[in-house]
Amino acid sequence: MKKSLNRVTLLFILAAGLSLMIWADVAWAGVRLAVAPFLVEEGYGKGIIRCPSCGNIMESGPIQGDPRSTLTHLLWEFIQEKGKGFDFVDPGQVYGVYNTFLSKGIEKDPLILMKTIGLQMKWDYMLWGSVFHYQERKGTSYGVQQPASVAFDLHLLNVKDGKLVWKAQWTETQKSLMENLLEVNSFIKRKMRWVTVQELSRQGLTEMLKDFPSAESLREE
Repeated sequence: MKKSLNRVTLLFILAAGLSLMIWADVAWAGVRLAVAPFLVEEGYGKGIIRCPSCGNIMESGPIQGDPRSTLTHLLWEFIQEKGKGFDFVDPGQVYGVYNTFLSKGIEKDPLILMKTIGLQMKWDYMLWGSVFHYQERKGTSYGVQQPASVAFDLHLLNVKDGKLVWKAQWTETQKSLMENLLEVNSFIKRKMRWVTVQELSRQGLTEMLKDFPSAESLREE
């Protein structure tokens, strides 16, 4: 009888331990976050347009170079700094899946497209941006005929319900200190020089991602 009780006790302990391990795995499972390539919203000319992903009112303008690649790379670099609790999807996998869906022309609405991709791949959240203006400076660090200028926004989609849980936008054309004395701190941070469009974008992403949701808060959604 005593041996039988010992076996029952042992089985109970093992079962409890296994349950605890399973619960811990679920509780601490990382939030699956995929960073999709930037959407380039070009062809509108200089003016004001509405973002097709979130409805933000954005300034549009010339798009030079390859902002999709540059901004996506910068976003991936920055978002990894918020990596605690996130399970990042390999960017190569995201890029491949995204381009496959895009080439099929299945859906042009960004929200539906991102949700469709996320559901099929069993990802939790999709993060992407849209760029509306990306213009390089004309000149050097110490003198320009035309300053760098950018306009882009970011979106975070809950794949499960297809709703945006966070968004941010950044529009800036660098100005001289004499043009805008209110931006003296920004001008000093830039070491009193004219920055490139990539540097301007990097600084914009830094500000935009300051209030990016934590993995813990997203897990509670």
